[in-house]
Amino acid sequence: MAEEKIVYLTQAGLEEKKKRLAYLQTERRNEISEQIKYAKSLGDFSENAELDAAKEEENNNEKEINELVLQLSNYVIIEASTYKILDLEDNEQYTFTIVGPTEANIAENKISADSPLAQALRGSKKGETVVVKTVNPYKVKVLSID
Repeated sequence: MAEEKIVYLTQAGLEEKKKRLAYLQTERRNEISEQIKYAKSLGDFSENAELDAAKEEENNNEKEINELVLQLSNYVIIEASTYKILDLEDNEQYTFTIVGPTEANIAENKISADSPLAQALRGSKKGETVVVKTVNPYKVKVLSID
């Protein structure tokens, strides 16, 4: 049996996953069931693209449900922290919120708690300079933590 991986989530991330799971288990399953009924009503199952597409949707939905159930069976709540930093190499300021890995979205400046930057910032204090350990390590100064 595969070892269960701990999933790190913020409270908001946990609520989003619970909401998504409820939607997939109820509304989405019903929508797919209707698609399958309609596709079957068209007859000729051997060349029924609608039925094939509906069955594929059903498989994808069940796969996502199983993934969410697994994640929600082994999670740890983390506090989302927002860091304003100064990259000492390019002299640019950046603001990031550290969230659980499944909540990370660089377009929204949300980085994973597992990322090298988040690991370097963890436990740091305002005014402190930390080294981000990557292939090409770099230094950042913590300007603020919220």
